[in-house]
Amino acid sequence: MMCNVVFTDTAKSDLRELAFYLADVSKDKELAVRFLKKLQEKTNILKDFPESGAIPKERILKSNGYRYLVHDDYLIFYHYDKSSNTVYVLAIFNSKRDYMRVMKKYI
Repeated sequence: MMCNVVFTDTAKSDLRELAFYLADVSKDKELAVRFLKKLQEKTNILKDFPESGAIPKERILKSNGYRYLVHDDYLIFYHYDKSSNTVYVLAIFNSKRDYMRVMKKYI
């Protein structure tokens, strides 16, 4: 049975900010749109394989069941709730950022 994939408000906000940033830097709105579509397609794998993402090294994130996917230079953090068969995409951010600092609000 396919899993539901839900983007939280934070993840939606991250996507908006990323779109504006890419469009501004590249001066190409279409490039930003294509990048975001590919990023969202990447999350579609979670519909069939919700536990396919990498497990973070940090014990606190691992013990809370967080996982992540990598798309180019970006990390897509999510949590899979088995009881509701739902993946919650929590945050999307550049992999150069300290992800523990970003994910601290979810712990």
